Amino acid sequence: MDRLLLSIVVLVLLVGGNNATPPHIVMIFVDDMGWNDVSWHNGYVIMPNIDRLARSGVILNQAYAQQVCTPSRAALLTGKYPVHIGLQEDTITASQLNGLPLNLKLLPEYLKTVGNYKSYMVGKWHLGYCNDSYIPLSRGFDSHYGFYLSGITYESHEAEEKGLTGLDYRDDRVLNVAATGKYATTDFTDAAIAKIRAHDVNKPMFLYAAYNAPHSPFEANSTYTDKYPGLPNGNRKTYLAMISALDDQVKRLEDELIARGMWSNTVLVFYSDNGGVAKQSGQGGNNYPLRGNKGSLWEGGYRVPAFVTSPLLSNSGYVYDGLVHISDMFATFIYLAGNNNAANIPASIDGKNMWESISQNLTSKRDSLVYNIISKAKSASAKNRVKPKAAMRFGDYKIIEGTPSTYVGLDSWVKPPENSTDIIGSITTHQAFVQSGTDYYLFNLKDDPNETKNLASTNATILSFMIKELRIAKRQVVHAIADDTTTCSDPNLNTPPSWSPGFCPVQATCP
Repeated sequence: MDRLLLSIVVLVLLVGGNNATPPHIVMIFVDDMGWNDVSWHNGYVIMPNIDRLARSGVILNQAYAQQVCTPSRAALLTGKYPVHIGLQEDTITASQLNGLPLNLKLLPEYLKTVGNYKSYMVGKWHLGYCNDSYIPLSRGFDSHYGFYLSGITYESHEAEEKGLTGLDYRDDRVLNVAATGKYATTDFTDAAIAKIRAHDVNKPMFLYAAYNAPHSPFEANSTYTDKYPGLPNGNRKTYLAMISALDDQVKRLEDELIARGMWSNTVLVFYSDNGGVAKQSGQGGNNYPLRGNKGSLWEGGYRVPAFVTSPLLSNSGYVYDGLVHISDMFATFIYLAGNNNAANIPASIDGKNMWESISQNLTSKRDSLVYNIISKAKSASAKNRVKPKAAMRFGDYKIIEGTPSTYVGLDSWVKPPENSTDIIGSITTHQAFVQSGTDYYLFNLKDDPNETKNLASTNATILSFMIKELRIAKRQVVHAIADDTTTCSDPNLNTPPSWSPGFCPVQATCP
């Protein structure tokens, strides 16, 4: 009997008991990819490899991120809404004297504690770099190959802000001049593959592949632009070409994981950091038929393409309609890292563990969502001012308080140039309902996901309930971090000119 019991115990361990090796986690976080910029929403987009992974996994049909880069990345790595950590208003700038608050424990730090993970990052950081304490290597990542700011040129790897230009490319802490001329999307994949090849496959790996594609500037070679002969030369054509180039690189990552024998124990998540930026501002992304764009409180700013794929999924090959937020990936990854032990998930976060819901097509553990709450103007400058506004979802209903978009002209539905078919129908201008001097929009997103019918003036009961829920959420908002800046960040103070940590704290004079 004892020998039989021992055999059973050994068998349980081999097939996935509590001591089994946690899964490798690959997070592909793309930049500015809109709702209508993926092939499962827009057949004109050429991305066969990503499409295959999405359709063979679970497509997240109601996946939400934040309105711009920094808040989304903060939510992913902390599991918290940006309104709860002071990063709700805007992005971290090149000369800003702070970043993601240093008192916060980040995802790779938790993964190391829970599952002894090695964590590798390639690509875009955008969470502060003013001194060494803020960079990825000081926040739990074992390596970082990439850049610190909002965007770089794809071959010269330079970042520009406020008329200043400098190199922004690092191999860990070393300024990476040698990579100049290499296309960033391909180069990031090369770096990721090098880490995969050097990794001990018997230990869990977290790969955070934060590609800057298809964020501007728009750069792609003719191999990819030639895939879209029906489009005139311009931003949209190059933007789609950049997505097709990214698609090839995702296939390379998959192939390497298979070759190393890691794929069978890998969970891969693909997620965009915010909606696309449409043609009004000269960009190439598209969110049609969703309303609005990156930076707005409309669905086009927050609802993004995403999917999960893995041999470890209980079920796959379907579209999941449950509500998911980018902060949920934090909780889900920690759950997986602890061999499906929810006790490891911090109680203080906003994210929900979605593994069972997504894997088994069960009801989402999330029934509400705070889009954003901005309670006061960020700056005295009219150019930089962020007007007070807020939005929240509860069940099928969404409320917007205040002005949904910072810039005029980003509140509409924009059809992409490759498809002029109007699938929304006749649209009139839907004005906000004014109550006590405050503008309100109310939508039933189940019936009206494209936000065409403002119900605020006709559904007083629901509006009153939503206003109450929004007021409760406002009481938990943390004041936005200071956006003080310095001229000591000037890249021309470094040789070669580069955006480099070390300008905080500020000295009496710049070095």
